[in-house]
Amino acid sequence: MPSAANESTAKLSADAAGYELLVAGHGDPWTVELPPTATLVIGRGEDADVRLVADGVSRRHALLCVEPEGLTVEDLSSSNGTLVRGQPVPPETRAGIAVGEAFVVGEFVLLVRPVRSRAAVRQVLSSEYLEARLAEQCERARENGHQAFSLVRVELVAKPKGDAALRIAAELKASDVLGRLAANAWAVLLIEHTAEEVADVAARVERALAGTSTEARVSVLEYPRDGTSANSLLSAAAPRGGEAPGSAPTDVIVRSPAVLALYAQLEPVARSNINVLILGETGVGKDVLARHIHERSDRHGQPFVRVNCVALAESLLESELFGHEKGAFTGAVQRKPGLLESAQGGTVFLDEIGELPQRLQPKLLQALETREVLSLGSVKPRTIDVRFIAATNRDLEADALSGVFRRDLYYRLAGFTAAVPPLRARREDVLPLASSFLRSVAAGGASPRIRDDAAVCLMDYAWPGNIRELRNVVERAFALSEGRAIGPEHLPLEKMRSVVLVRPTQVAPPSGPDAELPVTDLTPEERAERDRIVLALNECGGNQSLAAEFLGISRSTLLNRLNTYRIRRPRRRRQ
Repeated sequence: MPSAANESTAKLSADAAGYELLVAGHGDPWTVELPPTATLVIGRGEDADVRLVADGVSRRHALLCVEPEGLTVEDLSSSNGTLVRGQPVPPETRAGIAVGEAFVVGEFVLLVRPVRSRAAVRQVLSSEYLEARLAEQCERARENGHQAFSLVRVELVAKPKGDAALRIAAELKASDVLGRLAANAWAVLLIEHTAEEVADVAARVERALAGTSTEARVSVLEYPRDGTSANSLLSAAAPRGGEAPGSAPTDVIVRSPAVLALYAQLEPVARSNINVLILGETGVGKDVLARHIHERSDRHGQPFVRVNCVALAESLLESELFGHEKGAFTGAVQRKPGLLESAQGGTVFLDEIGELPQRLQPKLLQALETREVLSLGSVKPRTIDVRFIAATNRDLEADALSGVFRRDLYYRLAGFTAAVPPLRARREDVLPLASSFLRSVAAGGASPRIRDDAAVCLMDYAWPGNIRELRNVVERAFALSEGRAIGPEHLPLEKMRSVVLVRPTQVAPPSGPDAELPVTDLTPEERAERDRIVLALNECGGNQSLAAEFLGISRSTLLNRLNTYRIRRPRRRRQ
């Protein structure tokens, strides 16, 4: 029997309406209603009572015990441990916690609190985790002979009054999976439902949304009829509406001069049909930039199809990209258009293009050059009209020069190259982004302000996980603050203090023989890129390796750009 780590646990009040477990860390915070007495397994495994889908969470990570005498947490020999009051819980030991006291499991923060409302609350998965959950289900369906399941797609034409996600959730069972596709669009994964039950869910959701003051579009997608992968199903479910070119994007927060220059540089590029290659670290918002380019193009309102080149096995990726004919392989019971063909008239976003298997690179190159696709089992190619945007966190130019990636494919994709700086190089964006995430997680309610001492912590952190990490930290802080102003006590300070941003030494403006040479024959696009390089060098105190990392390119590429744009390498100011 595990021993108690402390005796400070307060008894649960018998007069309370009940208690719930609040979870924050990925997507919107969510709650689990707790019975008066319970032992809940917390982990990544499907048999967990509280399932947390993240790499940092073990399959059976921790145990939460709810008893009239109080609450205890036990770590189940997890890989990354369980923290209570900032300290790891020793193995085979139960740590007592009080109501409202947070404990940490992997990347998630959990706490038990009194039930505020009897209204049903469920987890709304982020688009990222919805894709992961859908990929798991597609894999199970393939193992079971393509056993069908359904996806109910919900899109609101305009922003609704009230919380539409809660209206949808109220019509679902506990086993149904609700995820977010976009700001006003959701998808519901229904497993082991009959066609009649699926139709009933869709009808009830549509009726529930009738009072939201805007039109609701509800449709049903089915595996394998409408797709056999998370990519193809989510592409079919993606909202088809779009902003008019020239309107301000609602999902882009930019204050940094370097990023403002990048977006300005991309305006004429977006209106053309040139292929674009987006470079940058994981989590910097390459997908946001890709969608921005699509919405500013003449193809807005047409499909925007995202293909994750690393999410599918090589054996499945070819069929998903190019499609297959009936009888092309075992299980191909009917013709299925590929993602390239399904994006007709729109944009194909090839995410993680650096991970595309070498065997498929020649076939993709042929599609880019001929604008034709040859599906598996077919002898006649089909014409496609799509615009290609690719993204990678790798140094694709170096991979092309070394032979890891086809050089001709690289040059085809890199018609225009856009490098997204990491968040540590765009400190002006940190607080506006944090405020935006707070408004989003507040779901229409009053969002708490960020105190000055917390703002300093956010600004001084180097954000190795970039914007994605910032969003998780803000959502965690929102859950812990419970509506109060956010202070340092709501931030993961132990982690943030270990990765502090080193502010660069100021570089003296170039003068004399070291001044930049005048360049008068650059295009506006080249001049904007040159300005971003100069700004990055100044941000990094003249350190070329750091500047290259900030720009999302290799050091050798930066040196080539310095020579091309005739930029003198700045010297540090003497102390």
